[in-house]
This record gives sequence, C-alpha cells and structure tokens, in this order.
Amino acid sequence: MIHRNRIITGIAALLLLAAGPLLAACAGDDDAGHDQLTRADVEEIVEVAIATLPASAAEAAAAPLRSDPEAYTRFMVASAIEMYESEGLVATLVHYNGEDSIDGQWYVFITDRDDVLRAHAANPSLVGVPIAEVVGPNNFPAGAAVAAVGAEAGAWFSYTYPNPDTGVTEAKHSWMVRHDGLLFGSGWYEPGPPKSDAPAYTQAYVRGAINLYDAVGRDATLAYYNTAESIDGQWYMFIIDESDTIVAHAANEDLRGIPAAESLGPNDYPAGAAVAAAAAEAGAWLDFTYPNPATGGVETKHAWLVRHDGLVFGSGWYEPGPPKSDAPAYTQAFVQQAIDLYNVLGRDAAVAYYSSEASVDDEWYVFIIGAEDGVTIGHPIPRFIGRDPSERIDATGYFYGDEILAADESGRWVDYVLINPATGDDRQKHTWVVLHDGLFFGSGWYEE
Repeated sequence: MIHRNRIITGIAALLLLAAGPLLAACAGDDDAGHDQLTRADVEEIVEVAIATLPASAAEAAAAPLRSDPEAYTRFMVASAIEMYESEGLVATLVHYNGEDSIDGQWYVFITDRDDVLRAHAANPSLVGVPIAEVVGPNNFPAGAAVAAVGAEAGAWFSYTYPNPDTGVTEAKHSWMVRHDGLLFGSGWYEPGPPKSDAPAYTQAYVRGAINLYDAVGRDATLAYYNTAESIDGQWYMFIIDESDTIVAHAANEDLRGIPAAESLGPNDYPAGAAVAAAAAEAGAWLDFTYPNPATGGVETKHAWLVRHDGLVFGSGWYEPGPPKSDAPAYTQAFVQQAIDLYNVLGRDAAVAYYSSEASVDDEWYVFIIGAEDGVTIGHPIPRFIGRDPSERIDATGYFYGDEILAADESGRWVDYVLINPATGDDRQKHTWVVLHDGLFFGSGWYEE
C-alpha cells in the first residue's frame, strides 16, 4: 500500500504536468489578446490530471482531509478493510502493526474473531491481549465497550484514553466496523474539558457513563460504577433505577439498594428525592448541601442529572459554601436552597419539610408566606402557621409585616426585634426574604 503523503506528492507533480500545455497556451501579454485562466480551464486541468493517475492515487485524491476527522477516521477503517479483502489477513496485520501505518494521531487496531487484538501499531504491547482487558483511566472498560459497539454498519464510541502521540489522556472518538468476524477500528483524539472547568467536566463524566451503558448494558455499567476504581477525584457516579432505588453509588455502598427518598442531607434535607425529581432527558443542574466523601465536611454539591432509558445518571463536584460566620451569605444560600427544593418537589413537599423541626439549622429556619393573603403556610414553630399579616409586630411594637410583603424576586433585607427561640431573649433579627412563584421564602439570623 502506498503511503498517503507520497501519493499526494505525486498528485501535485502530475497536476503540474497536466496543466503545462494549458498554461503555455494561456501565457502571454493580456494586451496581446490572450485570456487569463478561467474556472473551466482549471476544472479541465484537474480532470486531465485525475484521469492520468493510478487507481490507488486517484482514491487517495478523493480521500477526506484530516480537518474532517470523522470522515478521515471512516476512511482509515475502510482502507484497512479494503486491504484485508485484496491482500489477506496476514499482509494486513503486518502492515497495521508497522509504524508506517500510523498517520499522525490515526492508527488502526484490529481484533480477531475471538476479540483478541492482533494489530495495534501505537501500542504493540496490546497485541495478543483480549480487547475486553484494555481499560482506560480509572479502569474504565473502554475495550469491552468498543467490542460491544462494533457492528457491520459501523458505530461510534467516545471515551477517554491516553493519546499515544502526546501521552495525555484525552477524549477519543472511535469508529468500529465488524467485517468477516474481525473488528477494525480507528479514531481521533481531542482535549476534553479540564477539571478546572467543573461544570463541563461533570457533564462529560456523566455522558461517559451513559455511553458505557448504551454500549455494554445495565449490568456491566452498574458493576463498574459500584467499584472504587470508577471514582475520579471528587467525581463519582450514582445511578437510580425506574423505581427510584439507588442501584449504583461508588462513594457510599450503604446507599445502594435504598429508595432515593431515604438519602438525606444535613438537617434531613430530602436530597435524594430532589435528585430523582430534577433529572431530565436533556439534563438538569441541582445544587444542595451534602457530605463530601473526600473531606467528610458538609459542602455545596453541584450535581448534573440526566434521565436516560428510565434511569437517572448523576455526578457532581463539591465546593465549600458560605460559612455561618458570614451570616448574610449563609442566609441567602439557605433561602435559595429552599426555593430550589420548591422548584423540584413542589409546594406541598417544600411546606412539609420547612414545617418540620428537622429543617432547623441552629438559628436558621425557613418560613413560607402566601403572597396573595400574607398568611404563613410553612414554619417550624407550629403556632406561627396560619398567622395573619397584621400579627407581624416585633418586641418593640414595630409592624414589620409590610416590609416582608414588599420583597420582590431580587430579595429584600428586613430587620426587626424578636425573641430568639434558642436563647429566649429579645434579639435583633436580620431576615432575607425573596418572592418566588407567588410565595415569600425567608430566613435570617439573630444578634444582640
């Protein structure tokens, strides 16, 4: 097989030879009546040149460019299959185990009918290894997925794998074709999102899990994501089945097999129920506080949740939320989490949770007030539920009810004096109130 670069060089020379007579005919002074080369002239030059090429060179001339990596990858695989058909298996394996067969980041790998690798010029140590034993970073079963996806019509599979040209782990897009019982594959690499871009990295991590599921099926996917090897720093996968049961959780095996609704965050926050409800086919973000398995501390978790084929695939990253020592920021985050819960689980669930003692976080609790009538519908202290706006008078006689009801979607601070339930004495309370979907959500802290 002629190397493509040598073919292109020959094509260029042939084009010049073919164009010679036409160029000579068109040479001369334009003022003397000679015309410049027209589009038709150029097309004729190309047609003459192609007609004079050998068959193999003509095919190379029609090959896609590397700037179209998908088409070029298909071309690489098709060329390997064509060589197998014309020259046989032995010659094909010899060629694709040679360094000359490597074309930049493209190389062809071939397995036999038992799915054992027989050609891999980029990593000769893999020749003779069952492809199912080839794993990527974090023991990701890349080889098993590649073998499972390969089809006569061809199929794509994307995953992370070390790029032998750079030594860096990157996203690889492989095209696999089953032909005559053999598997022919090739692909190209591109840098994936770095961990410093946590949202993009999280989405790619979840997408990798879904790709694996589509390739190897449910059992193999759950088996992998229930192993410690599948954990990538603070990223781990959790999977919830059709009955809202947690079926995979690499970071906490105690959660496997329990209903998602029983997975609670600090202060019994219904994190699992919210996760199951928030997931969507297009994907959805959900922020909540949860223990970070890597540090043991309670932090803010940003989870990306995708519902696929009846299952929920989720992962995320942690970052420290505002500390209680920064009371204003902590209060605003506390109220936002209440709004997020309302958006996911609805009014009844939000009111029920924030009317429970478990929802109280030291001196922080959430109250919920209807915007139409100003009546309190959610409060951890039962006697305040159903309270009329006219009753919102502080310990000094100041009527603060109108200020609360004046809050809008951007939020409003309201200060007044109340008895601190934790100490029993009068304290200044700083309350953050936000109007959302016809309800006022508020919380605050006390100080002398």
